[in-house]
Amino acid sequence: MGEEIKIFKTDNLALAPFLSMQGLKYVGCDIDTRNHNVYKVVFMFEDPRDIGNEMALDFTNSREKLYRGKYAFFRNEIEITKKKIREK
Repeated sequence: MGEEIKIFKTDNLALAPFLSMQGLKYVGCDIDTRNHNVYKVVFMFEDPRDIGNEMALDFTNSREKLYRGKYAFFRNEIEITKKKIREK
C-alpha cells in the first residue's frame, strides 16, 4: 500500500503564499464546513515532513508578515486620503 500524503490546511490567505514560497506544494482548496453557519475556504498543501504548523509560527515573525502589515497600513492611508478628497 502507498504511504498516505500528509496535508496541511489553512484558511489564512496571508499564510498560503508563504507556505508555497517555503516549498510546500499547493494541492488545492476546499470548503471547511465544520461550523454550519460559516463556510471557510481552506488552502491545502502537501506536508510530508509535517512542518506546516512550525512554518505557520515562522510566518508570525517573518519579514513577509511584516511587509504585509506595512502594506496594509499604507493602503489604508490611501483610502483615508481619498475619503478626505471626496469630502472637500
